[in-house]
Amino acid sequence: MTELAPLLSYRKVTRRFSQQKYPAVKGVSLDVNDGDILALIGESGSGKTTLLRLAAGLEAPDEGEVFLGGEVVADGNGIDKPPEKRRLGLMFQDGALFPHLKADKNIAYGLTGWDSDRIRSRVAECFRMVDLQGKESRFPHELSGGERQRLALARALAPEPQLLLLDEPFSHLDPSLRRKLREEIRRILVDLGQTALLVTHDPEDALAIATRVAILDRGRVIQVGSPSEVYQGPVDQYCAERFGPANKVRNPETGEVTWTRPEDARWISCEVAEEGSMATVADVRPMGTVYEVSVVPDDDPEERWLCFFKEGEQIKAGDRGRVAWRGKPDKVAWKS
Repeated sequence: MTELAPLLSYRKVTRRFSQQKYPAVKGVSLDVNDGDILALIGESGSGKTTLLRLAAGLEAPDEGEVFLGGEVVADGNGIDKPPEKRRLGLMFQDGALFPHLKADKNIAYGLTGWDSDRIRSRVAECFRMVDLQGKESRFPHELSGGERQRLALARALAPEPQLLLLDEPFSHLDPSLRRKLREEIRRILVDLGQTALLVTHDPEDALAIATRVAILDRGRVIQVGSPSEVYQGPVDQYCAERFGPANKVRNPETGEVTWTRPEDARWISCEVAEEGSMATVADVRPMGTVYEVSVVPDDDPEERWLCFFKEGEQIKAGDRGRVAWRGKPDKVAWKS
């Protein structure tokens, strides 16, 4: 059985800008498979937006190749297929809606070459898809922030793109609306089987929406995996800290370093067992449903481990005990 080629591929792609000392993207090879929702995450300047722009045709690589649907759409030798020929949908952080057009006209804007009956049918379908029925005649300023973003999504999806590009689509929304909207958008994309590339600096966006996550640092891809893989098994400190607090745990026998999450810690009284690492409690803070407990391990006294315990009433600063880490950690995503 022949394996299907990725929908989007970067092959040893490098992009330089004259005003920057280092390449924005350097030697990146990365695949987005059909039906994937791949999130690119990293610090500002890590190269995630440049990768999105390379896929969109808004930038061209200096070296390497960009494939879309198995075809080379850009390379370092002059091939550069224009954005309008790539069958893409783009959704930006501010929606980029046309303020002078009503909602239905915004959706219909990109359906060039379609006959009127097909346009009418597709526009109605898009309004149902994003649950905006009855808002067809409203201007963007007459819609709420969440409604504008759903309209922007509908406009991006209207031409039935092979790839949807999302550039920080939730960055300007308040936390409660952000959470609700990303759940809605993920449901829509999964229901459609829509392939998407998401750029975000927010770890919760990446963990909540993506089927795969790529972590970038200074133009290079450092780690790629499912949300649970990159969260529970970061390859280094940089990758670990993209998703919140992490503890550096060094094996005293082998010197091997792993990065563990605070919620994966267990506190064991010295009298109970010999499991885990001996530690001294440095600080205890009640934080609503959990206690934040900071401990200093005997094996690595320069480190402080942050632990989240549901039951911490009896733990006090200066207590001695053992900290063990779950072999199969609970699937709990860090929340800001």
